Amino acid sequence: MFPLFLVVILCVVGHCTGSERYYNALHFGTSINDYVLFNPDMSAFQESLSVCAWIKRIYTGSSYPTVLNYRHSSSAREIIIAATGTDLEVLYDSDLESYSSRFTTPAGRWFHLCLTWAKSTSTSKLYLDGVLVGTGSTSSRSLYTGGGLCLGRLHPSWSSSSNYVFGGEVFNLNMFSEVLSDSEIKKAAQEGLCSRSLQDLESRVLKWEYILSRSKSGFVVETETGCGAFLDMQQNLTSLLNETTIRLEKELEVVSETLNDTEHSLNSTQKELQKTEDLLETCSETLADTKSTLSAARKFENVSRWDVLLTEPYFNQVFTEELYEQLTSSWTILEKYVGVNMTEKIVDHFRLHHAGLECDAFDQLSPAMLKQFLGVELTQGIIDHFLDHLSETACNRTTES
Repeated sequence: MFPLFLVVILCVVGHCTGSERYYNALHFGTSINDYVLFNPDMSAFQESLSVCAWIKRIYTGSSYPTVLNYRHSSSAREIIIAATGTDLEVLYDSDLESYSSRFTTPAGRWFHLCLTWAKSTSTSKLYLDGVLVGTGSTSSRSLYTGGGLCLGRLHPSWSSSSNYVFGGEVFNLNMFSEVLSDSEIKKAAQEGLCSRSLQDLESRVLKWEYILSRSKSGFVVETETGCGAFLDMQQNLTSLLNETTIRLEKELEVVSETLNDTEHSLNSTQKELQKTEDLLETCSETLADTKSTLSAARKFENVSRWDVLLTEPYFNQVFTEELYEQLTSSWTILEKYVGVNMTEKIVDHFRLHHAGLECDAFDQLSPAMLKQFLGVELTQGIIDHFLDHLSETACNRTTES
């Protein structure tokens, strides 16, 4: 039950209108003249019914504080509900009265009560605060229609005893044209005084808002339960929660779009970085090649024409006539290469075929020798060089010259 800390305000009939009245309880005085009496259409309840209400005992001076009495000319006790369980009858059968000891809620506090009945099973059931506490047997006939319903005491046409005065408060009393399930009753009780879980059932035929509009006798007034303010606050909170949820969803959508854009940007950046890495790798390879070329070039940057004397067979050797002839014959050979681009291949040719004296000769132009001249412009000097060395007489010709 929801705790209510709102100030209770008495509301005389006619002072509360519209939807506000639905959330009011009825407060009954302690006189035999304080009651509500009307003649509802009971035809919907002939085969089955459920009566549910929130009840609060205040007055303790009566033995049978009657909350509700439906009286028919053929059955004065067709339905009776007393706030203490000392008078509980359906179709004039009083089996449920044996469970009066289960009515333990003290005076001044609300408790939830449901009474169900079905002709098909000839069974009545009593629920207190959502719990089934007793079952009774009834006759197999249908409920009588055309009777009068009295709240706050026994029907005036039957008894005027003050022993049946209710003198308390009742709220949200509804009558349903079916037997409510255990779970439905339990939920209504657990949700507390302001529960609306049963309000939208199609079987809710006799409605609390209709009862509130009935004529009242004596001191019977409407009093606030606080449920109106509570449900308004609940509705406002629900509305606020929905608005907040919508706003957060929109903000989340914006954040999601931003994240997608950021992810796209990061992907583009990653691609650019990959391109940069590839370019750096290419530059690194080019730099390595350049370093290698520079390293090879440095080998010759300080080389002079006299460095040949630092190589074998000249270095640390006696410079003989024979060595002199060898050097001069090399210059003779080089004379043929005036105007030729001095490449590494031509140098390799000299090393391979002219390592010794000028009289080193070859009988024919081998493929290996010619391969050394790939990419070299064949000048007349190179051709003459080949011709001079294609026979063993080359040495003689060179000597004679």
